[in-house]
Amino acid sequence: MSNKRTPLHPIHESLGARIIDFGGWDMPVQYAGIVAESKATRTQVGLFDIGHMNRIEFLGADRVAAVDWCLSCNVANLTEGRVKYGLLLTERGTALDDVLVYFDSDRIHVVVNAGNRDQDLRLFRERIAAKGFDCTVIDAGDGNDPKIGESLLGVEQTIIALQGPNSETLLQRVVDTDTDLSELGYYRNCRSVVSGLPCLLSRTGYTGEDGFEIFFDAREAERIWNLLMSEGEDLGATPVGLGARDALRTEAGMPLYGHELDDQTTPLEAGLKFGVQLKAGDFVGKAPLLEQFENGVGKALVGLEVDTKRVPRPHCMLMNGDEQIGVVTSGTFSPTLQKNIAMGFVPPSMSEVGTTFEMDIRGKRHGCTVVPMPFYKRAKKS
Repeated sequence: MSNKRTPLHPIHESLGARIIDFGGWDMPVQYAGIVAESKATRTQVGLFDIGHMNRIEFLGADRVAAVDWCLSCNVANLTEGRVKYGLLLTERGTALDDVLVYFDSDRIHVVVNAGNRDQDLRLFRERIAAKGFDCTVIDAGDGNDPKIGESLLGVEQTIIALQGPNSETLLQRVVDTDTDLSELGYYRNCRSVVSGLPCLLSRTGYTGEDGFEIFFDAREAERIWNLLMSEGEDLGATPVGLGARDALRTEAGMPLYGHELDDQTTPLEAGLKFGVQLKAGDFVGKAPLLEQFENGVGKALVGLEVDTKRVPRPHCMLMNGDEQIGVVTSGTFSPTLQKNIAMGFVPPSMSEVGTTFEMDIRGKRHGCTVVPMPFYKRAKKS
């Protein structure tokens, strides 16, 4: 079976991008190179095709209670225009996916990861039906969904992200004049119009930089991409692939499902307590997390710096003498910091900043040190 492709696939091919398989999708891993694309995002503005991710809409009288039952983040506490990080959990409290929840006036939007989109959609529908909630679940990324006409835009949607210090300036050039992006705060969303197209905008991203994500009619993907590139030429607009995206999110200490999160790991073990509201109402997987919160976790996610030119990669063993104490979940050469960095799980007793042990990289031991996360944090606007 062939891989899925986003509406921007012809653009990637025309730009000579290197294409790889990512969760069953043909996606660009790099165009000009990971270092150049990372630098462009940190200093100017990068354009990312994130159409492989999916957006699910929840409508109906019980939509808040329904999403709250399925996710860990207390949707009932949100107000219109807010965005919240949360998790879809097993009954054991382990992670099936991490998501973003967007609270709108008459619906709730949830963005899920590419490799989990079919699983998540099925689980949302099963869990909501089992509880008897009055809630319609729409796959807004699938134009064949029978309910697509009831979605916000009424058509299949795709997503483009703008990330970097020039992202607001670029997006303001093409957005409706009634939308003042300087008033849209971090982790906020609004409805707007981009080049004549109704859309949903959010000030969110996966790079550690200021930025936006635009949800709009998938049929217009190539036109909007080309418009952004043209309008952003003097701002350094640069196409960015998955390689730089991974380096950027690792620098920012952001988890990737299948690496820092999986169905054997709880959000408390992964340092994501901010995405879990244990004092709120009940949700699937809450009881085991309450117990873990009271009794402590069995492993802890840490940031690591490595004393070698060898780049750490996932699955590298973390060693204390002859004992394996953990494993690397993500590792990369940081284009921004010009050093090798990694994230990994170790026993809580070995997780304090400054703790040292060794990392096995391709059969050779190298010293590593626990350091604070995130590795990189952007300077706030004055």
